[in-house]
Amino acid sequence: MATHHTRAVVVALDPSPMQEQLLRSYCGSSRKAYNWVLELVKDNLNTRVAEQKRGVDEADLTAVMSWSPYSLTPLWVKHQDELAPWHHDVVNYAFRSGITNATTALKNFNESKKGLRKGQRVGFPRFKSRRSKLSITFVETRNQDNWFSEDARHVRLLLPRWATDPLITRHREQLAWIHTTESVRQLGRLVAEKKATIQKVTISFVGGRWQAAFSVRYAEVPASRPVKRRGPLVGVDLGVKHLATLSQPVLGISDEAGHVANPKHLETALVRLARLNRRLARCQKGSSNRTKIVRQRQRLYGRVTKTRDLQLHRLTTTLAGSFDVVAIEDLYVRGMTVKRRSSSTRGLSRSILDASFSELRRQLTYKTADRGHALVVVERFFPSSKMCSNCGETRTKLTLSDRVYECSNCGLSLDRDVNAARNIHREALRLLSITNTVAGNQLETLNAVSRHRETEAPTGVDAGTVTRAESSIHPREQLLSV
Repeated sequence: MATHHTRAVVVALDPSPMQEQLLRSYCGSSRKAYNWVLELVKDNLNTRVAEQKRGVDEADLTAVMSWSPYSLTPLWVKHQDELAPWHHDVVNYAFRSGITNATTALKNFNESKKGLRKGQRVGFPRFKSRRSKLSITFVETRNQDNWFSEDARHVRLLLPRWATDPLITRHREQLAWIHTTESVRQLGRLVAEKKATIQKVTISFVGGRWQAAFSVRYAEVPASRPVKRRGPLVGVDLGVKHLATLSQPVLGISDEAGHVANPKHLETALVRLARLNRRLARCQKGSSNRTKIVRQRQRLYGRVTKTRDLQLHRLTTTLAGSFDVVAIEDLYVRGMTVKRRSSSTRGLSRSILDASFSELRRQLTYKTADRGHALVVVERFFPSSKMCSNCGETRTKLTLSDRVYECSNCGLSLDRDVNAARNIHREALRLLSITNTVAGNQLETLNAVSRHRETEAPTGVDAGTVTRAESSIHPREQLLSV
């Protein structure tokens, strides 16, 4: 059975002022339908709770309304003249998008409440305000080729069925296509050759600019640019001083010690951001100057985000393509950014979030899978920084100010990040041996081991430092030879 992969293709848009005004009305219509669904469901739940408090029998309680979009959409169409008298000015897809998003949020809330949804607990969806993210989703599965123009520089925009007036018809033709800042010819060719299917298109306003995100379903993910193979396994230690430290240096990505520099994109933009905030505080609300400064601040945030993503993509693409196995730690980013007096990372919350550890792990997850490689996640309580990579001795305390690891047992003196990367490398080798012999090539847990917090001494490899000759052998062959 063929496996399919869903990936997002994001394209920046350059709409005209009339198109931007139309897109904002679409997003407002979607927000209207979204809030209407939440209000309807909330009133129904509150009514049932009030009746239960009054002691009403279960058979006489108000019926639970369906949260399905197939039942809510006809109900909206029935009352849309009262709820949105201007509904003829926009397409029906705008309201359907809001209803679908609301039902999806309610489904996540219900599954999380019953314990059927993994991850963090999800609460009842919040109502959207005018300051919420502008977003609208279009779904078209029949006419796949209609999304792109012949010059591959425009994306189709669904328009309402206006009257057959010549002037309105001409305006409709002018607004039918949104110009893109880059070519979409490659995606259009894959769609035309039936190698990809566009499931939906989400047009949103992010970072002061409009963008279209295509949710593309591939039968086989297109091959990326070939990357030089550099080894079987690499250990990656994430940090703030250095974005990452590799157990094996990679030319063009890290220095000779394996350190990948942390660009600190947000920190470099803080001075300009503070200047814009001061100018914004002196502006009168509702003025055109305030609108201009708000747009400048949005674009500054967008530039920081885009630059950070490009940096992470460059790093993750190289690691996922150069090594058969990439090993990282399971960092608890939320706990590291909580402001606590006793926290060891107190005062580093902004720097940790700016490094985007979770985004780096997300990219490595799907990029290694696309290339047929593996991603090994070492457990959260593994003492990678406190353990000596030479003899395995573990220190009881190691503060962030201690940048050099000094072992009292064997006398090793090494940069703490390099020491941690080597420990992650060696732990990944041990986990691979357990996976191959016990778990049947499938991890039982995040690290394929059921011990609780306590870390055992590495087995399956020599306790000494892995030499360059040993690291050039495939991990499975190395474990079999021990």
